[in-house]
Amino acid sequence: MTDTTPQVSQDEFAQALQADAGSFASYTASDQLHGTGPGEETIGGDSVVDSIVNVGKTVIELMHNTASINASEYANAVPAGVDPMALTGWASEPGNISLHWKASSEWWRVWQADYDFLVGVSYYYGASHNGVGRYLDYVAPWIQVNYLPPDFSVDVRVTVPNHAMNRGDATSGPIAALPFQLNVTLNGFFSHLVSFNQHYNAEVVGTGAGHWH
Repeated sequence: MTDTTPQVSQDEFAQALQADAGSFASYTASDQLHGTGPGEETIGGDSVVDSIVNVGKTVIELMHNTASINASEYANAVPAGVDPMALTGWASEPGNISLHWKASSEWWRVWQADYDFLVGVSYYYGASHNGVGRYLDYVAPWIQVNYLPPDFSVDVRVTVPNHAMNRGDATSGPIAALPFQLNVTLNGFFSHLVSFNQHYNAEVVGTGAGHWH
């Protein structure tokens, strides 16, 4: 099946990070899709303001240098004013998106360094509130280290807004979408040659979809 979930643009992500949370709290599904501005939408037979917020962390950081690790902090995208524990119907396995860094060199190139690691974000998706919507929880970065030299470290920083986007409509109900920035820094003994700092924009969605940009 082809995924037709709309992807977040660079402008949308910048707006999500900079906007005041209160001004976005009343955006509805039809507002997000048609640009009508704040208002009410009838979903599931009731007149509700189906705003979606992140009640978890907005900045999550990891630093590692030997083995794999998962963040203990996380973000989410849930209905405003609803305890995430009240949501039901989570997918049995989390979704994952990842990036892979690998470098290898001939043994005599002592000024270069070998490394092999993955950085990703996992997320639980698909839960609903009173049978309506698809939401996200436990959105968190992870590092899988296959090989790093002893003096090397990988720093990961994930930044997410304190509110989320709504990719749904009056037929589907609210569909949470959480944009984020992932920043990856590699530091090592040969820092002037092999260290780097790279950042990426991405989005994960309550349907299970995930996209790098």
